[in-house]
Amino acid sequence: MSQRQPFEATKTAIGRGRYTLNQWGGLPVLGSVAVALAVVIAMVWVNRPGGGEPVAIQSGARTQVSGRTQGDPKAPVKIVEYSDFQCPFCQKWVIETAHALEQEFVESGQVLLEYRYFAFLGEGSKKAAEAAECAADQNAFWPMHDVIYSHQGAENSGVYSAGNLKKYAREVAAKVDGFDTGKFNSCLDSGSKRQIVETLTQQASAAGVSSTPTFTVNGQAIVGAQPIDVFRAAIERAKSGK
Repeated sequence: MSQRQPFEATKTAIGRGRYTLNQWGGLPVLGSVAVALAVVIAMVWVNRPGGGEPVAIQSGARTQVSGRTQGDPKAPVKIVEYSDFQCPFCQKWVIETAHALEQEFVESGQVLLEYRYFAFLGEGSKKAAEAAECAADQNAFWPMHDVIYSHQGAENSGVYSAGNLKKYAREVAAKVDGFDTGKFNSCLDSGSKRQIVETLTQQASAAGVSSTPTFTVNGQAIVGAQPIDVFRAAIERAKSGK
């Protein structure tokens, strides 16, 4: 048997490989594909259910808390916040503005702040709102609010699954004396809070809310994750009756 035959066969196979590679655009194109694939894998990893590091949410004393409200019920200015726990701009407002508003206006008795659900981004939004409402039964709406926003991930990725929300409830229990995770879990599993979430969402839509976050300051609308200066001006106008 000739020694030339295997050599020729190898040359033929290499030639075919080069032809196939050239069909795909050569090494530069395949390199770009590999980079793009790595980016996709990284994005999937970051946005996996329950994935990623939680962000820090500042919170103050939050005095005179009742359910989804905080502040003096007799305050001259009432701010209603319409939000969706999956909304990234809602999280942005919570991180950048909410704490300053609470410190400057809520704790001083000038503002009563109320949170209302506008859960329009999908099942994750509704389930997270149900969890917050279950926590409100134990007067822990605001701690749960903070924990839920701290774990925000991609929309409807499973970050706000029932299992994850029960894990987040354990974080609340570590911060709130007497918080009963068993009671919370039973409430969440029962689905008993779905109706109030649906009702508040429908009421917000009927009131003209179409995006989140949306706020009303004594009835005057502010749309978007606005900075504290916008709220300062709106509160002063509301206090002066303008």
